[in-house]
Amino acid sequence: MKKKFLTLCAIVSISAMSIACGDTASEAETPDTEVTSEVADADTQIDAAEAEVSEEGEEAEDASSAEGSDEEGKYVVFTDASNAEVEAYAQKVIDAAIAKDWDTIGDMLQYPIGSKEENNLCKNKEEFVAYAKNTGFEDEFFTALSSWKMSDLWGNWRGACIADGIIWFRDMNPDKTEFKVVKFFDLAEPEGEITD
Repeated sequence: MKKKFLTLCAIVSISAMSIACGDTASEAETPDTEVTSEVADADTQIDAAEAEVSEEGEEAEDASSAEGSDEEGKYVVFTDASNAEVEAYAQKVIDAAIAKDWDTIGDMLQYPIGSKEENNLCKNKEEFVAYAKNTGFEDEFFTALSSWKMSDLWGNWRGACIADGIIWFRDMNPDKTEFKVVKFFDLAEPEGEITD
């Protein structure tokens, strides 16, 4: 790229000198066809160099936008895990939820989850499984998960968001990847301390 830029600068310099010489020649009323052809050649070279630089810029832009759609580390705001690890965990959560595999979901939750006020506080896996089997969850949650696409997964400092926030998970251990679900349907991570 530097060589092409330097070549372009050299061509522009030659062109400027040729134009200046051409102006002097016309003032002296002695036409110089040699200068005119040099200017034409320089203009052609400049056009070719500009087209080449423009084409390289477009190729680089296309490459960077293609990379941006699958950019590694797009979840770095909440984890050091790779995109593949984050997306694999998201898929595991979705598959277990759609299958209503409450034991698997129970292992994935960060406890306590829910709230006393909503009468859905679960302090451990056993309480969650009992809640899920006895009380259950609205059909709209399962419908939303069924139509959701992995390309819609996004994250911020709070973690990763699935299906417009019906499920959130994040990395709970900064030293190694340990994802936990902190919001599952109508159960959310409680604010403040839980007292018995």
